[in-house]
Amino acid sequence: MFPSSDDLATRDALKAFLRRTAPSLSVGLLAADAMAYGTAIAELEAAGTALLHFDIMDGVFCPGFTAGPPLVAASRTNMLKDVHLMVADPLGIIPAALKAGADIVHVHPEGLAHLHRALVLLDVDTAGHPGRRVLRAVALNPATPVDVVVPVLHAIDMVTLLAVDPGWSGGAPDAALGRKVERLRQLAAEAGVDPLIVIDGGITEATIGAAAHFQPDVIVSGSAVFKAGASIADNLNELRRAAVRLP
Repeated sequence: MFPSSDDLATRDALKAFLRRTAPSLSVGLLAADAMAYGTAIAELEAAGTALLHFDIMDGVFCPGFTAGPPLVAASRTNMLKDVHLMVADPLGIIPAALKAGADIVHVHPEGLAHLHRALVLLDVDTAGHPGRRVLRAVALNPATPVDVVVPVLHAIDMVTLLAVDPGWSGGAPDAALGRKVERLRQLAAEAGVDPLIVIDGGITEATIGAAAHFQPDVIVSGSAVFKAGASIADNLNELRRAAVRLP
């Protein structure tokens, strides 16, 4: 389901849309055939996908080096651009990500000396959409306790919990991640805030039910959407059906 113009009017309206349609799928473009990104984007839009996820890696923060803000800018789409910065110096990349049209930006606190400064840089209007602010997300690696977000809970719109270490494969949402979700909700309630919750990593048809059981607002999936042997639309439908089953 794609947001209406009213849903896109303001930051709060967009957050309300994501809560209302939870769990929304944010699809990782880098799992698609790099020679056919345009086709993949068109098929995702036709299938009603609202969020297009970009993993930006610098080969320093984590293994792997991927296309950065130029790919975000080159991806012509009505889908919301969901940009995950898995980089050692997000402060240096945030301006380019914003210029590229990012609607959501995830930054990691691990190794980042100035998390608050990163969130300040993100507290701006989305490029081309005056009046709607960028959604600010803090992403946490599996071993990072959610308590690290307490000092900035008032300044974030979303917390992203990774089920897999960035840059590595394998893993899936598990009981430990579930406990982190519970702890995050407790901390948010104590602070009087209610950030969106995202689960990212290891999401397949077999694991999405477990992720959905934790009641996140957004679930990120890549390779399962572009699995060979079926169309993108069929793979998305299977994931959506599996997301409403009990794990």
